[in-house]
Parts: sequence; C-alpha cells; structure tokens
Amino acid sequence: MKLRCFLFSILACSASGQLEKATFKPYMHFGYETDSPENHNYGAFHYVNVHNTLYPDSVGSFYQSGLFHTWYRPVEIYGKADYSRDSHGYHCMEGGAGYKPYLHFRSKQTPQKFTTGAVAGGFGSFSNGPGQGVPAFNRSRNSPTLGWEKNLGRYGAAQLSNRLLYPLDGVGFKEGTNNQMLGYGYFALPLTEPKQSTAGTDAPSGNYCWTLFFNTSNFSGPVCFFTPYHWAKYSIEHPHLHGQCMDSSLLKVNSVYQRETNVIPAKQWAAPNGDVYYRISPYTLPVDTDGITRLGSMPMTFDSTKWNQLEAWFAGGQPAPASFGDIGKEIHLRRSKPAGFNFRMNKTIRVETKNFIARIEDQDPSASAYQWKGRLAEKAYRSNLVKLPEYYCLKQGSKLIEAIPENEVPRESKLTHVKFPEDAMADFKFDGFANDPITTPLNPEYDYSDPIVDAWKNPGPVAGPFATRLSDGSQAVYYWYKFNEQPAILNSYMDDAERELIQKRVELIHRHWSKDDQYVPDPAQELASLDEGLVVTPPKGLEVGYVPICVHQQTAGERLPEFKRVRR
Repeated sequence: MKLRCFLFSILACSASGQLEKATFKPYMHFGYETDSPENHNYGAFHYVNVHNTLYPDSVGSFYQSGLFHTWYRPVEIYGKADYSRDSHGYHCMEGGAGYKPYLHFRSKQTPQKFTTGAVAGGFGSFSNGPGQGVPAFNRSRNSPTLGWEKNLGRYGAAQLSNRLLYPLDGVGFKEGTNNQMLGYGYFALPLTEPKQSTAGTDAPSGNYCWTLFFNTSNFSGPVCFFTPYHWAKYSIEHPHLHGQCMDSSLLKVNSVYQRETNVIPAKQWAAPNGDVYYRISPYTLPVDTDGITRLGSMPMTFDSTKWNQLEAWFAGGQPAPASFGDIGKEIHLRRSKPAGFNFRMNKTIRVETKNFIARIEDQDPSASAYQWKGRLAEKAYRSNLVKLPEYYCLKQGSKLIEAIPENEVPRESKLTHVKFPEDAMADFKFDGFANDPITTPLNPEYDYSDPIVDAWKNPGPVAGPFATRLSDGSQAVYYWYKFNEQPAILNSYMDDAERELIQKRVELIHRHWSKDDQYVPDPAQELASLDEGLVVTPPKGLEVGYVPICVHQQTAGERLPEFKRVRR
C-alpha cells in the first residue's frame, strides 16, 4: 500500500522541490428530464450563459472551451436500441458558443464565438455555418485551391437571414458581453420537398431543413440551415442509412448538457513529505446577484405546430406567425437535475469540489444552477464573475485533491509567486490566433475553376462588395446574392424547379418575419448582444429574397484585395 501511494505521488509530481507544469480540467454536466411529450421533436432550443473564463491575457491558441451545450442527433438512428451504427451513421448538430482555438481572430475582452458544428457521415464532413467547415481553413491555406473545390462542410449550410451576416470566422458577440444569455437552437423548416434521389442516385432525400435560430437583444430569428444534401449524401454509398439521416429524421434530444474545457494552465510542487501542491491559472465563472451561477436555462422542445403552419402557408394559406407558441402547449420546458462536477488535475487525479460548490434546486426549475459556498471561491475582477480556488493539495496517500486557502501553501513552494500567463509561457502556446486572411473564390487573385468553385461566380452576386468592421479586430467583406444563387444552394444538387420553389418560400419568410419578432420566450437573465457589425440592412431593392454572403475576412486596417464591384 505504501509503495502504491509513493508511486502515485511520483506520477503527480516527478521531482520534489521544483515547480513543474500541471494541467487543470474543469468538466461540468447537467442532466435534464427526458419527459418531452410525444411529437415534441421538431426542434429544440436553450439559453447559454456567455461569459469569460480566463483573464484576457491568459487566452492562448491552446485553449478550447465549449460553453453550455448539447448534442442533437437523428431519432431514426439514435432512437432505436437495436440499430447497428457504424462510423458513417454518426450525424449530429453539436456546435455552440465558446473559445475555439482553430479560429483566426478574437476580441480580447469577449473572445467567445458561435459556430454550428453539423457533423455528417461520422466527421466525414461538418459544417460550422455558411462558408465554414471541412476542409478546415488552417489545413488548406497552402493549397492553391484553398479547398473550395471540395463539396463538403463549407457548402453544408445555406444563408437564410437577410439581416445577419455569418462571417467566415464564426459569429462574435458585442464587446464586453459577460454573464448574458444567448438563445439558440434548431427547428426543421419544410423549405424543400422530399425526393427519391440524391445527386442523381437512388438514395432518397428528405426535406427537414434544420435551421439555426437565435434569440439575442439585437437579432432574433432564423440564421441559416443545413441543406438536405449535407446529410443525405452519406447514404449514397451506405444504403443502410437511406431515410435515416438528419434530412429525413426528427430529433433525438440529449438528456445531458455539458460545459467542457480542454485544459487550464497550472503549476505543481512536491513537498518532502509527499504532499503535492497546485496552483491554477485564474479561472472564472458567472454569478448572478443572488449568488447563484446559472450556466444555462430553458431547454425547450417544439412540437409539429410550426411545421404544419409552414406547410399550409407554403401551400397558399395564411402566413405562419413568427412565434413558436406557448410553454405548456407547443413548447415543452425541460426540468433540470442536480449538476455534476468532474474536475481533474493532470487528466486523471480527481478534485473534490464539495468545499466550494453546492448543488441546489434553483427557483428556475429549468436552470443549470449551483451555488458557491465558503471563502475559497471569491469575486473576480468583475462583480458578475466568481474565481475558482487557485490553490489545491493532494495529501500523501490520498486519491482526491482538495482546494485550500493561500495561507496553507508552504512558502518554500514559491507557488504564491507564480504569475499567469508569464510563468506558463514555456508550457502552453500563447501565440494568439492565426490572424491570416480567410478568403474565397471571389478573391481577385483566385484563379482555380471547376463546377463547384464556379458556383461563387456563375451567376454570382448581385451587389457588392460591402465591408464591416467586427469586434474581433477583423473586417469582413460580403456580397449580396439572390438566395437560390448562393454557392451552398447551387452545390446542393437542386434542379431549376427545386431552386425556384425554395426561393419563393424564403421570400415569404423575408416578407413576414423580422429580426425583432418574438420567436421564443425570453429568459429571466439579460440577453446577450451579437457583434453589431454583423447586423446588416439589405440594399434598396434587395430587401426580399437576397442574402449577405461573407467572401473574405482579414485583420482590420490592412489593405483589402481589389474586389470586383457588382450591381445587377
């Protein structure tokens, strides 16, 4: 037994008396009742608390942290216990808001961004929004084609909103957003009709156009949707997936929402007696005025009412209202279960949280909430943030690390003198983001041509270029396209009649729904605001049936390429 404890201490810290690299991983999960009524799987929605976790100077390219989120999968696959899934059967909408290391630009005060993360074909393709996804920009920047000839995730999402620009580097927030709620979710819109073929094959294609909706203080409504082809193409060579993918399947709603973080910088010191002491980089979480942290709230599921209203509307009936309905009727509000915490040091050593976090039953039964207790957690540099305990100890012979106050840290450890991020520079990458331009085939220097790439230029945009400066320090260039002439639609294997049909349906939405409508109930907390530079106004004459498409993004202040001026 003594030998095992000794070896455990050796693994925890290899050299007594020296400060060494350590890592801290705070993982949180929140259960929800799987009590949605039958037929409430046409869509789902929830609110996520957008907040800072690391101090601004401590966010490096190593850092990845997903805020409160979940996974939405096809019930035709994941709702069947006897279904034999293979890697190609993994289809899921699993994106959300958070710190994303693969992005190029970030705001120092509000570095979080939103991307969709629509995985198809077992990660054979994923779409992070219009113009984003597989192949990743970082992996194709040295290719002469920049990866645009591959009809994969970058073409998986089509722009639907004519009031919100979806930039190539993800959707950012208003500078200073902290402890405010972003509402987002997906609903199946019948923008197309089902058909018995996909890309000229006998694989069927459904008409569930899973559409991203936002609810924020400066924009609400539909943003973009995943084309049926994005999902159905993976059933072409895998017939067992016919009619099973997200284009043909309603939602299998997850019972768990999570708050994931890859790693927080830390330092460790081994005392001569075998105890190991740790200090982590300051890590913060939001707290409301009542002392309670609510990382998310109001997970909702929707019944078929909106789908039926839209089908009737598209068939010549009355306009469908923007609202999804009322809680207790068309909308089911899910109840939360107690939160779970799985904090670990150096990947494997568990951290006890009972002396600074208390599980509670919140007055909001839908909130993922907990309360801070004791004096180990303290107010951070902002009054609406709480800082986790910075110091921890693994006692000789123990398997659990416990948080401790600073005055219990041995002076000879020098842990109290550690400064983050300065003293972690050698352990982690604090080199910032790539900051190199993200561009498309509309760049005047782009000279590759093939049928997929040519969808950007033939027939091409109708107006532009326009530019907007964003809070992440970049400027985005965009053009206005007729909805059914945007690259994602042209590369989704719709014939002329299908493209004309979807154009008419989108024009109805543009005429009757606005960014100021009330689509879903608001949360009790304050709504977050999106980056003001993303909220756009269509040019005169293009108010209906046209959408903004981002074609280039680079550091603000640098000279832009000479994009061709268009007005047709």
